Amino acid sequence: MSKKCADPSVLNQFSKEHMAFQIDTSSINSASKRLEVIGNNVANANTVGFKGSDFDDVLATSMSGDVGTKKAGTRQSFTQGNITASSNPLDVAISGKGMFRVEGADGGVSYTRNGQFKLDKDGFVVNATGDKLTGFGVDAKSGAILAGVPIPLTISQTDLPPIVTTNATMDLTVDSREPVIDTAAAGYSFSQTDPSTYTHSTTTTVYNKLGEAMDVQTFFTKKSATDWEVHAAVNGQLVKAPASWNFTFGANGALASSTGTTTTGALSIPVSDAVVTFDFSKASQFGSTFKASAVQDGSGIGQMVGYKIGSDGVITNRYSNGKSVIQGQLALANFKNLEGLNPTENNQWTESVSSGPAVLSKPGESGTGSLEASATEDANIDLTTEMIKMISAQRVYQAAAEMVKKQDEIMQTVVNIGN
Repeated sequence: MSKKCADPSVLNQFSKEHMAFQIDTSSINSASKRLEVIGNNVANANTVGFKGSDFDDVLATSMSGDVGTKKAGTRQSFTQGNITASSNPLDVAISGKGMFRVEGADGGVSYTRNGQFKLDKDGFVVNATGDKLTGFGVDAKSGAILAGVPIPLTISQTDLPPIVTTNATMDLTVDSREPVIDTAAAGYSFSQTDPSTYTHSTTTTVYNKLGEAMDVQTFFTKKSATDWEVHAAVNGQLVKAPASWNFTFGANGALASSTGTTTTGALSIPVSDAVVTFDFSKASQFGSTFKASAVQDGSGIGQMVGYKIGSDGVITNRYSNGKSVIQGQLALANFKNLEGLNPTENNQWTESVSSGPAVLSKPGESGTGSLEASATEDANIDLTTEMIKMISAQRVYQAAAEMVKKQDEIMQTVVNIGN
Protein backbone atom coordinates (compact mmCIF):
# COMPACT_ATOMS: atom_id res chain seq x y z
CA MET A 1 0.00 0.00 0.00
CA SER A 2 1.51 3.34 -1.08
CA LYS A 3 2.32 6.02 1.56
CA LYS A 4 0.11 9.10 1.50
CA CYS A 5 1.89 12.27 0.23
CA ALA A 6 2.59 14.95 2.82
CA ASP A 7 0.36 17.98 3.02
CA PRO A 8 1.63 20.62 0.51
CA SER A 9 1.34 23.28 3.18
CA VAL A 10 3.69 21.25 5.36
CA LEU A 11 6.24 21.00 2.51
CA ASN A 12 5.99 24.74 1.96
CA GLN A 13 6.65 25.36 5.65
CA PHE A 14 9.61 22.96 5.48
CA SER A 15 11.09 24.96 2.58
CA LYS A 16 10.72 28.22 4.52
CA GLU A 17 12.39 26.74 7.56
CA HIS A 18 15.26 25.51 5.36
CA MET A 19 15.73 29.05 4.00
CA ALA A 20 15.75 30.38 7.57
CA PHE A 21 18.55 27.94 8.36
CA GLN A 22 20.53 29.37 5.43
CA ILE A 23 20.06 32.93 6.68
CA ASP A 24 21.12 32.08 10.22
CA THR A 25 24.11 30.06 9.00
CA SER A 26 25.31 32.95 6.83
CA SER A 27 25.01 35.23 9.84
CA ILE A 28 27.09 32.85 11.99
CA ASN A 29 29.74 32.58 9.27
CA SER A 30 29.83 36.36 8.88
CA ALA A 31 30.20 36.95 12.61
CA SER A 32 32.89 34.25 12.79
CA LYS A 33 34.90 35.86 10.01
CA ARG A 34 34.49 39.27 11.62
CA LEU A 35 35.80 37.88 14.92
CA GLU A 36 38.71 36.34 13.02
CA VAL A 37 39.69 39.71 11.57
CA ILE A 38 39.30 41.46 14.92
CA GLY A 39 41.38 38.77 16.61
CA ASN A 40 44.16 39.26 14.06
CA ASN A 41 44.12 43.03 14.70
CA VAL A 42 44.30 42.55 18.47
CA ALA A 43 47.08 39.95 18.17
CA ASN A 44 49.21 42.42 16.19
CA ALA A 45 48.50 45.52 18.27
CA ASN A 46 52.19 45.61 19.26
CA THR A 47 53.58 44.67 15.85
CA VAL A 48 55.70 47.50 14.42
CA GLY A 49 54.24 48.93 11.22
CA PHE A 50 51.18 46.66 11.29
CA LYS A 51 48.09 47.92 9.48
CA GLY A 52 44.71 46.76 10.76
CA SER A 53 41.84 45.40 8.67
CA ASP A 54 38.08 45.79 8.67
CA PHE A 55 35.63 43.02 7.66
CA ASP A 56 32.90 43.87 5.16
CA ASP A 57 29.70 41.90 4.55
CA VAL A 58 26.73 42.72 2.35
CA LEU A 59 23.08 41.74 2.04
CA ALA A 60 22.48 38.88 -0.36
CA THR A 61 21.14 39.79 -3.82
CA SER A 62 17.55 38.71 -3.27
CA MET A 63 15.35 36.78 -0.89
CA SER A 64 14.41 34.43 -3.73
CA GLY A 65 18.00 33.45 -4.46
CA ASP A 66 20.97 33.96 -2.16
CA VAL A 67 19.86 34.82 1.32
CA GLY A 68 21.43 36.28 4.46
CA THR A 69 24.80 38.00 4.26
CA LYS A 70 27.75 37.43 1.97
CA LYS A 71 31.39 38.24 2.71
CA ALA A 72 32.51 41.19 0.61
CA GLY A 73 36.12 40.97 1.81
CA THR A 74 38.47 42.74 4.17
CA ARG A 75 39.72 46.29 3.85
CA GLN A 76 43.20 47.15 5.08
CA SER A 77 43.63 50.55 6.72
CA PHE A 78 46.90 52.34 5.93
CA THR A 79 46.37 55.22 8.34
CA GLN A 80 49.41 56.62 10.18
CA GLY A 81 50.48 54.90 13.40
CA ASN A 82 52.08 56.68 16.35
CA ILE A 83 55.85 57.11 16.19
CA THR A 84 57.91 55.86 19.14
CA ALA A 85 61.58 56.61 19.80
CA SER A 86 64.08 53.73 19.99
CA SER A 87 67.78 53.34 20.75
CA ASN A 88 68.70 51.71 17.43
CA PRO A 89 70.06 54.20 14.85
CA LEU A 90 68.85 51.89 12.06
CA ASP A 91 65.24 51.92 13.24
CA VAL A 92 63.33 54.18 10.85
CA ALA A 93 59.72 55.38 10.93
CA ILE A 94 57.84 56.84 7.98
CA SER A 95 55.86 59.98 8.77
CA GLY A 96 53.39 60.19 5.92
CA LYS A 97 52.90 58.08 2.83
CA GLY A 98 55.29 55.50 1.44
CA MET A 99 56.63 52.04 2.14
CA PHE A 100 60.09 50.52 2.50
CA ARG A 101 61.20 48.32 -0.38
CA VAL A 102 62.98 45.10 0.59
CA GLU A 103 64.45 42.20 -1.38
CA GLY A 104 64.39 38.58 -0.22
CA ALA A 105 67.16 36.02 -0.68
CA ASP A 106 65.39 34.79 -3.84
CA GLY A 107 65.31 38.31 -5.29
CA GLY A 108 61.61 38.75 -4.64
CA VAL A 109 60.51 42.31 -3.88
CA SER A 110 58.04 43.23 -1.15
CA TYR A 111 57.05 46.33 0.77
CA THR A 112 56.60 47.09 4.46
CA ARG A 113 56.05 49.84 7.01
CA ASN A 114 58.12 47.98 9.60
CA GLY A 115 61.32 50.04 9.83
CA GLN A 116 63.26 47.82 12.24
CA PHE A 117 66.60 47.23 10.53
CA LYS A 118 70.08 46.05 11.44
CA LEU A 119 73.40 45.17 9.78
CA ASP A 120 74.25 41.63 8.72
CA LYS A 121 77.78 40.19 8.61
CA ASP A 122 78.34 41.56 5.11
CA GLY A 123 77.29 45.12 5.97
CA PHE A 124 73.85 44.94 4.32
CA VAL A 125 70.94 46.71 6.00
CA VAL A 126 68.40 43.95 6.66
CA ASN A 127 65.18 43.33 8.59
CA ALA A 128 64.54 40.57 11.13
CA THR A 129 63.99 37.93 8.42
CA GLY A 130 67.12 38.87 6.47
CA ASP A 131 65.40 40.79 3.66
CA LYS A 132 67.65 43.58 2.36
CA LEU A 133 66.53 47.19 2.50
CA THR A 134 66.93 48.87 -0.88
CA GLY A 135 67.55 52.43 -1.96
CA PHE A 136 69.77 54.55 -4.16
CA GLY A 137 73.53 54.09 -4.36
CA VAL A 138 76.24 56.73 -4.26
CA ASP A 139 79.04 57.69 -6.65
CA ALA A 140 82.30 56.67 -4.98
CA LYS A 141 84.22 59.68 -6.32
CA SER A 142 81.78 62.56 -6.14
CA GLY A 143 79.59 61.31 -3.29
CA ALA A 144 76.46 62.14 -5.31
CA ILE A 145 73.31 60.03 -4.89
CA LEU A 146 72.65 57.84 -7.95
CA ALA A 147 68.87 57.98 -8.21
CA GLY A 148 67.53 55.32 -10.52
CA VAL A 149 67.51 51.55 -10.14
CA PRO A 150 67.30 50.64 -6.42
CA ILE A 151 70.02 48.46 -4.92
CA PRO A 152 70.48 46.76 -1.52
CA LEU A 153 71.94 49.34 0.86
CA THR A 154 75.20 48.69 2.70
CA ILE A 155 77.12 50.52 5.43
CA SER A 156 80.90 50.22 5.14
CA GLN A 157 82.86 49.30 8.26
CA THR A 158 86.22 49.98 6.57
CA ASP A 159 88.56 52.63 7.96
CA LEU A 160 89.18 55.73 5.88
CA PRO A 161 92.80 55.96 4.65
CA PRO A 162 94.83 59.02 5.71
CA ILE A 163 95.07 62.08 3.47
CA VAL A 164 98.37 63.96 3.38
CA THR A 165 98.12 67.70 4.01
CA THR A 166 99.20 69.85 1.07
CA ASN A 167 97.42 73.14 1.79
CA ALA A 168 96.34 75.09 4.84
CA THR A 169 94.33 78.31 4.66
CA MET A 170 94.96 80.66 7.58
CA ASP A 171 92.55 83.19 9.03
CA LEU A 172 94.93 85.50 10.89
CA THR A 173 94.62 88.90 12.59
CA VAL A 174 97.63 90.32 14.44
CA ASP A 175 97.25 93.04 17.07
CA SER A 176 98.62 96.42 15.91
CA ARG A 177 98.63 97.69 19.52
CA GLU A 178 101.39 95.30 20.57
CA PRO A 179 104.81 96.85 21.29
CA VAL A 180 107.62 96.59 18.73
CA ILE A 181 110.40 94.05 19.41
CA ASP A 182 113.80 95.28 18.23
CA THR A 183 115.10 92.28 16.32
CA ALA A 184 118.25 94.25 15.34
CA ALA A 185 119.25 94.87 18.96
CA ALA A 186 122.46 93.33 20.23
CA GLY A 187 121.91 89.95 21.81
CA TYR A 188 118.52 89.39 20.23
CA SER A 189 118.00 85.84 18.96
CA PHE A 190 114.63 84.32 18.16
CA SER A 191 113.73 81.24 20.23
CA GLN A 192 110.39 79.41 20.19
CA THR A 193 110.93 78.64 23.89
CA ASP A 194 111.36 82.33 24.78
CA PRO A 195 108.04 84.23 24.53
CA SER A 196 109.89 87.56 24.82
CA THR A 197 111.32 87.02 21.31
CA TYR A 198 107.97 86.93 19.54
CA THR A 199 104.57 88.63 19.79
CA HIS A 200 102.06 85.95 18.79
CA SER A 201 102.09 82.23 18.00
CA THR A 202 99.64 79.63 16.75
CA THR A 203 99.73 75.87 16.12
CA THR A 204 98.21 73.99 13.18
CA THR A 205 97.97 70.19 13.06
CA VAL A 206 98.75 68.64 9.67
CA TYR A 207 99.16 65.02 8.52
CA ASN A 208 101.86 63.11 6.64
CA LYS A 209 101.36 60.17 4.27
CA LEU A 210 101.11 57.71 7.15
CA GLY A 211 98.36 59.74 8.77
CA GLU A 212 100.65 60.86 11.58
CA ALA A 213 99.75 64.21 13.12
CA MET A 214 102.45 66.88 12.88
CA ASP A 215 102.29 70.20 14.75
CA VAL A 216 103.33 73.24 12.72
CA GLN A 217 103.89 76.31 14.91
CA THR A 218 104.09 79.77 13.39
CA PHE A 219 105.54 82.69 15.39
CA PHE A 220 104.90 86.38 14.61
CA THR A 221 107.29 89.05 15.84
CA LYS A 222 106.33 92.73 15.46
CA LYS A 223 109.45 94.51 14.06
CA SER A 224 107.83 97.87 13.28
CA ALA A 225 104.41 99.47 12.91
CA THR A 226 103.80 97.55 9.66
CA ASP A 227 106.44 94.79 9.52
CA TRP A 228 106.23 91.37 11.14
CA GLU A 229 108.84 88.62 11.12
CA VAL A 230 107.51 85.07 10.81
CA HIS A 231 109.20 81.84 11.96
CA ALA A 232 107.98 78.25 11.73
CA ALA A 233 108.73 75.04 13.59
CA VAL A 234 107.58 71.47 12.92
CA ASN A 235 107.16 69.29 16.01
CA GLY A 236 109.41 71.73 17.91
CA GLN A 237 112.15 71.85 15.26
CA LEU A 238 112.71 75.24 13.60
CA VAL A 239 112.45 75.36 9.83
CA LYS A 240 115.90 76.50 8.65
CA ALA A 241 115.37 77.38 5.02
CA PRO A 242 114.36 80.11 4.91
CA ALA A 243 115.11 80.99 8.52
CA SER A 244 112.24 83.49 8.57
CA TRP A 245 109.70 85.31 6.44
CA ASN A 246 108.58 88.92 6.56
CA PHE A 247 105.00 90.24 6.29
CA THR A 248 104.22 93.90 5.62
CA PHE A 249 100.74 95.29 6.25
CA GLY A 250 99.28 98.35 4.53
CA ALA A 251 97.55 101.33 6.06
CA ASN A 252 94.16 99.61 5.65
CA GLY A 253 95.36 96.63 7.69
CA ALA A 254 95.53 94.16 4.80
CA LEU A 255 98.65 92.17 3.94
CA ALA A 256 100.52 94.28 1.38
CA SER A 257 103.63 92.20 0.69
CA SER A 258 105.80 89.38 1.97
CA THR A 259 109.37 88.30 1.47
CA GLY A 260 110.69 84.76 1.24
CA THR A 261 107.40 83.56 -0.32
CA THR A 262 106.49 82.66 -3.89
CA THR A 263 103.23 84.60 -3.72
CA THR A 264 102.04 87.10 -1.13
CA GLY A 265 101.52 85.35 2.15
CA ALA A 266 102.24 81.80 0.88
CA LEU A 267 104.64 79.91 3.15
CA SER A 268 105.99 76.58 1.86
CA ILE A 269 106.92 74.58 4.93
CA PRO A 270 108.53 71.12 4.64
CA VAL A 271 106.65 68.67 6.83
CA SER A 272 107.91 65.08 7.03
CA ASP A 273 107.59 63.64 3.50
CA ALA A 274 105.65 66.55 2.01
CA VAL A 275 105.58 70.31 1.64
CA VAL A 276 102.58 72.16 3.04
CA THR A 277 101.63 75.53 1.59
CA PHE A 278 100.27 77.87 4.26
CA ASP A 279 98.12 80.57 2.71
CA PHE A 280 98.33 83.80 4.78
CA SER A 281 97.13 86.02 1.93
CA LYS A 282 94.04 87.06 3.94
CA ALA A 283 96.07 87.99 7.03
CA SER A 284 95.35 91.41 8.52
CA GLN A 285 96.59 93.83 11.20
CA PHE A 286 94.06 95.69 13.34
CA GLY A 287 93.80 97.12 16.80
CA SER A 288 92.05 94.01 18.11
CA THR A 289 92.84 90.81 19.97
CA PHE A 290 95.05 88.30 18.14
CA LYS A 291 93.01 85.71 16.22
CA ALA A 292 94.19 82.68 14.28
CA SER A 293 92.50 79.61 12.82
CA ALA A 294 93.31 77.21 10.03
CA VAL A 295 91.55 74.90 7.59
CA GLN A 296 93.81 72.19 6.19
CA ASP A 297 93.04 69.52 3.61
CA GLY A 298 94.60 66.47 5.27
CA SER A 299 93.39 63.93 7.80
CA GLY A 300 94.59 60.98 9.80
CA ILE A 301 93.18 57.49 9.47
CA GLY A 302 89.44 57.48 10.16
CA GLN A 303 87.74 54.77 12.16
CA MET A 304 83.97 54.52 11.84
CA VAL A 305 82.39 55.76 15.06
CA GLY A 306 78.74 55.76 14.02
CA TYR A 307 76.15 56.36 11.35
CA LYS A 308 72.92 58.24 11.04
CA ILE A 309 69.89 58.39 8.76
CA GLY A 310 68.56 61.83 7.86
CA SER A 311 64.92 62.79 7.35
CA ASP A 312 65.68 62.59 3.61
CA GLY A 313 66.84 58.99 3.98
CA VAL A 314 70.54 59.70 3.39
CA ILE A 315 72.78 57.32 5.36
CA THR A 316 76.01 58.96 6.53
CA ASN A 317 79.00 57.35 8.24
CA ARG A 318 80.89 59.40 10.84
CA TYR A 319 84.62 58.81 11.40
CA SER A 320 87.07 59.51 14.20
CA ASN A 321 88.98 62.01 12.04
CA GLY A 322 85.92 64.22 11.71
CA LYS A 323 85.09 63.11 8.17
CA SER A 324 81.64 62.04 7.00
CA VAL A 325 80.91 59.77 4.03
CA ILE A 326 77.49 59.20 2.42
CA GLN A 327 76.63 55.50 2.08
CA GLY A 328 73.38 55.74 0.14
CA GLN A 329 69.77 56.88 0.43
CA LEU A 330 66.62 54.98 1.40
CA ALA A 331 63.93 54.88 -1.28
CA LEU A 332 60.19 54.96 -0.54
CA ALA A 333 57.57 53.27 -2.68
CA ASN A 334 54.11 54.67 -3.29
CA PHE A 335 51.08 53.13 -5.02
CA LYS A 336 47.95 54.49 -6.66
CA ASN A 337 45.82 52.06 -4.66
CA LEU A 338 47.36 50.89 -1.38
CA GLU A 339 44.32 48.74 -0.57
CA GLY A 340 45.04 46.76 -3.72
CA LEU A 341 48.34 45.43 -2.37
CA ASN A 342 48.58 41.70 -1.68
CA PRO A 343 49.32 41.03 2.02
CA THR A 344 51.98 38.36 2.58
CA GLU A 345 53.76 36.94 5.59
CA ASN A 346 56.09 38.90 7.90
CA ASN A 347 53.95 42.05 7.83
CA GLN A 348 54.76 42.72 4.16
CA TRP A 349 52.89 43.32 0.91
CA THR A 350 53.51 42.75 -2.76
CA GLU A 351 52.21 44.79 -5.66
CA SER A 352 49.29 43.61 -7.75
CA VAL A 353 47.32 44.67 -10.81
CA SER A 354 44.87 46.38 -8.46
CA SER A 355 47.54 48.35 -6.60
CA GLY A 356 49.44 49.36 -9.70
CA PRO A 357 53.24 49.37 -9.99
CA ALA A 358 55.41 50.87 -7.27
CA VAL A 359 56.64 54.42 -7.83
CA LEU A 360 60.03 54.84 -6.14
CA SER A 361 61.31 58.22 -5.00
CA LYS A 362 63.45 59.93 -2.40
CA PRO A 363 61.69 60.56 0.93
CA GLY A 364 59.71 63.80 0.79
CA GLU A 365 59.28 63.65 -2.98
CA SER A 366 56.37 62.45 -5.16
CA GLY A 367 53.95 62.61 -2.26
CA THR A 368 55.99 60.41 0.10
CA GLY A 369 56.58 61.31 3.74
CA SER A 370 59.76 62.06 5.64
CA LEU A 371 61.75 59.68 7.82
CA GLU A 372 62.50 59.70 11.53
CA ALA A 373 65.61 57.77 12.55
CA SER A 374 65.93 55.93 15.87
CA ALA A 375 62.15 55.54 15.86
CA THR A 376 59.48 53.04 14.84
CA GLU A 377 55.87 53.33 13.75
CA ASP A 378 53.34 51.64 16.04
CA ALA A 379 50.49 49.52 14.70
CA ASN A 380 47.46 51.64 13.82
CA ILE A 381 45.23 49.55 16.09
CA ASP A 382 42.89 51.17 18.62
CA LEU A 383 42.26 48.40 21.15
CA THR A 384 39.19 50.14 22.57
CA THR A 385 37.56 50.22 19.13
CA GLU A 386 38.49 46.60 18.49
CA MET A 387 36.93 45.54 21.80
CA ILE A 388 33.67 47.27 20.88
CA LYS A 389 33.70 45.56 17.48
CA MET A 390 34.37 42.22 19.16
CA ILE A 391 31.43 42.62 21.56
CA SER A 392 29.13 43.51 18.66
CA ALA A 393 30.29 40.53 16.57
CA GLN A 394 29.98 38.22 19.57
CA ARG A 395 26.36 39.28 20.16
CA VAL A 396 25.52 38.72 16.49
CA TYR A 397 27.10 35.26 16.68
CA GLN A 398 25.18 34.36 19.83
CA ALA A 399 21.88 35.67 18.42
CA ALA A 400 22.35 33.73 15.16
CA ALA A 401 23.21 30.58 17.11
CA GLU A 402 20.04 30.99 19.19
CA MET A 403 18.04 31.40 15.97
CA VAL A 404 19.49 28.13 14.66
CA LYS A 405 18.41 26.43 17.87
CA LYS A 406 14.88 27.76 17.54
CA GLN A 407 14.72 26.84 13.84
CA ASP A 408 15.82 23.33 14.74
CA GLU A 409 12.94 23.06 17.21
CA ILE A 410 10.45 24.31 14.60
CA MET A 411 11.88 21.96 11.99
CA GLN A 412 11.48 19.03 14.33
CA THR A 413 7.82 20.01 14.81
CA VAL A 414 7.31 20.20 11.05
CA VAL A 415 8.88 16.78 10.57
CA ASN A 416 6.61 15.32 13.23
CA ILE A 417 3.54 16.87 11.53
CA GLY A 418 4.59 15.33 8.25
CA ASN A 419 4.77 11.93 9.81
